[in-house]
Amino acid sequence: MKLPFPATLLACALLLPSLAHAADAPLTDTLKAFTRCDAEFFSKLHAHRDEWKAYAPLEVDKENAWIAVRNRASDKENSVPISTPPIVGLKLLSYSDISAEMDELGNYYYWGFTVQGSVDEVARLMVPLMPQPALLQRAGNGYVRSEVKDGNTWRAIVAQPSTAPGTQRVERLLLIEPEAKQRDQTRVSCSVQGGVDGALLARLRPDIAPANYPQRTPDTAIDSVAVDPALIKRLESPLLQPKFKTLSYTYVSRKGSAIDGRPVTVEFTTDGGLLKKNEIYSPNFHVERLTQADLIQLKGKMNGIGDGRVLLTRDVKVKMPSRWAAGETLSATFDMVDVPAKASDRPTNNAMTCTVGQRFPARQIHTALSGDAIRLACDADGYQTSRAFIEDLGVALTLDSTSKSERTVYEFTEVNVVK
Repeated sequence: MKLPFPATLLACALLLPSLAHAADAPLTDTLKAFTRCDAEFFSKLHAHRDEWKAYAPLEVDKENAWIAVRNRASDKENSVPISTPPIVGLKLLSYSDISAEMDELGNYYYWGFTVQGSVDEVARLMVPLMPQPALLQRAGNGYVRSEVKDGNTWRAIVAQPSTAPGTQRVERLLLIEPEAKQRDQTRVSCSVQGGVDGALLARLRPDIAPANYPQRTPDTAIDSVAVDPALIKRLESPLLQPKFKTLSYTYVSRKGSAIDGRPVTVEFTTDGGLLKKNEIYSPNFHVERLTQADLIQLKGKMNGIGDGRVLLTRDVKVKMPSRWAAGETLSATFDMVDVPAKASDRPTNNAMTCTVGQRFPARQIHTALSGDAIRLACDADGYQTSRAFIEDLGVALTLDSTSKSERTVYEFTEVNVVK
């Protein structure tokens, strides 16, 4: 008889050998505590710190220990490699500690391990460690144990993977899901998300200092944050001068033959030699930017998602071509900061290189466009775009993008220009 999940995993767990030999009992004890997704994990790391120090970078206080990452708010610094012997058959490869404050969508805190093996294999080995394994549910291509905070207790609920908890609800999850970049690896994570405040973090996450507790940031208007005038002066280039008063266009995204998502409208107004840009994705979400020819971003702000801060370019080094000739390159390196700053912030450093290609009639993009379009093949830290610089307007349009081998084509359905 075929057993329904999670009975299948429970049955498999009965066939596994005893959880721990004496030599790896401290590691197993810690991993069992981790599956609770609370402060006991950090207490057990402290109790077994001598064993864990051999395999992971630890920081320790009087009662707790934690695996230290450089910056949980940075995608490039929120994970560290670790190397443990197999723990009940689980080979741990890295540890991640991730935080994201997303305004009305809630605050998100993830911590956990990347493990060698497939999702089903890792889930089978994790089940015996869990205090209530029957609460683990199949969800898409992974597994989840989902709870909601109900007063001072946690109540098990059916997983709601496509619904953000917002700020009025707090969820706690144990996630077993594929590692996006490696087919033979699985992420095992805890998450506490939604209306998470400092009092809850003090109980669940003693590794997070009070200075890093979530704080409501006042919404900052993009126009209230000034770009250094000397930086703007340094960027002046006759090649990138706007040649219109206003420009708006609407596009749809295609992946293969299918339209992906709703139409997006983009509006530009000139501001001296720069462009104010407004990308309207929905009635409740739009992105404002100040750019040079929509190639060099000087500041940007998400509205409707995010923490209400402005991402400001405090320095940019640009290498401009002398003319739009095939084979020439335009390159830029950016040093960006969020305004107003938070204690956990680190500067964001990005780089972009665009190679000039052939000219073609701009009307091939849309009949409202005239003159030549100049192809630009751009790469920004692995995110590749094909763009067209519209010579009659002095602005670049994105024609397609490729991220993680997935190509998206942008089809322009409406263009309006006032010169």
